[in-house]
Amino acid sequence: MADYSLKAKERTEKGTPASRRMRREGWIPGNVYGAGKDPHMVALSENELLQLMDDEGFFSSLISIEGLNERQDVLVRDIQMHPFKPKPVHVDFQRVKADQKVSLNVPLHVAGEEDAPGVLEGGTVSYLMTEVEITCLPRNIPDYLEVDVRALNIGDSLHLSDIPAPSGVEINFDEETDQPVVNVTGIQPEPEPEEAEAAEEAAEGEEPEEATESELEGPGEEGSGEEEE
Repeated sequence: MADYSLKAKERTEKGTPASRRMRREGWIPGNVYGAGKDPHMVALSENELLQLMDDEGFFSSLISIEGLNERQDVLVRDIQMHPFKPKPVHVDFQRVKADQKVSLNVPLHVAGEEDAPGVLEGGTVSYLMTEVEITCLPRNIPDYLEVDVRALNIGDSLHLSDIPAPSGVEINFDEETDQPVVNVTGIQPEPEPEEAEAAEEAAEGEEPEEATESELEGPGEEGSGEEEE
């Protein structure tokens, strides 16, 4: 599990004008809540936050908030982004306790793609999910979960139940729906000529015997069983 730290300072002003002024000065407003404590308004360094956001693991790992009265271990719960600029405008963090399980999304990585028979035959691996929801204690949060596709043929897929979970980690999913997370799509390769011919003969079966000339002509006058009056 990756560890991150983020410096913060107290935020006493709230409201749209105060938040805009804060952002102009290079600070991003945020809130820290949970763990049975009162919500805490904080301000975060925009440059430091942007650097951490470039790391995939930042969104699914424990983060230590420094610079307040006490250290607070948190998870990212929501980041509001600017409508048309690649920068955050507000962040929500949830405090966690070491002995209480948490639910969160972690990235899903695919392994063995180049060795999959379906890919070698010209197929393509389609990623139906990029992250998976899990439940575990904070100390057991994995950086990511991995699914191996090296045995998949064209038309095959893997589901949530096929993802191996580390010890102490539970993958959250409904067994009745068990959604697919990855599959291999493409056109099935044409069979070899000999195989195609054999399959065609097996499908058609034996040809019927040709009818005899008498069978084609039908019953004659003598065999009609009728007498002229």
